[in-house]
Amino acid sequence: MRTLRLAALAVVSMLAVAAVAEAATYRTARVLRDDIQRVAPRADIGIRLPFRIQLDYDKGVYGEGSGSRNRYTFEINASDDCGANVCFLAQFQGERGGEPAFRREVDLANGITGYYKPLSCGGSCSPPMIQWIQGGVLYSIQAKLGVSGRAAQRRAMIRTANSAIRARPR
Repeated sequence: MRTLRLAALAVVSMLAVAAVAEAATYRTARVLRDDIQRVAPRADIGIRLPFRIQLDYDKGVYGEGSGSRNRYTFEINASDDCGANVCFLAQFQGERGGEPAFRREVDLANGITGYYKPLSCGGSCSPPMIQWIQGGVLYSIQAKLGVSGRAAQRRAMIRTANSAIRARPR
């Protein structure tokens, strides 16, 4: 019986190491550089992005973005032509006057209240998402994080949002 438990523990440990090996940290401004340069002059709201984000992906990534005067959206994807959510990795949004879509509150940097939605799965899975209001703008981050477990994902999303809050708006 002890041998069976040790074997099961070894398999779980290998799976955990494999999961960590598939995650990588990306500098958001570097991935989204061209899109930020194109969108920022049109936006009358500050573009807030975390300095880094750890994603559940360890290969080349592609950025895309769009925006107007009162809103913007940037995405990091696993493909340069991402037409389906299978290649989605992260999204960053800002919308002047937007309202949070979630009720679960979390404490963020600078005394800001955040609103958090954990990973949810039904017919498909929706990655964790965090929102906050800063300067009359609703900011949102949704990402397939390179961490497992609900508590670790929540901490990682809070850390990512805090990085964006503290960053100089673009």
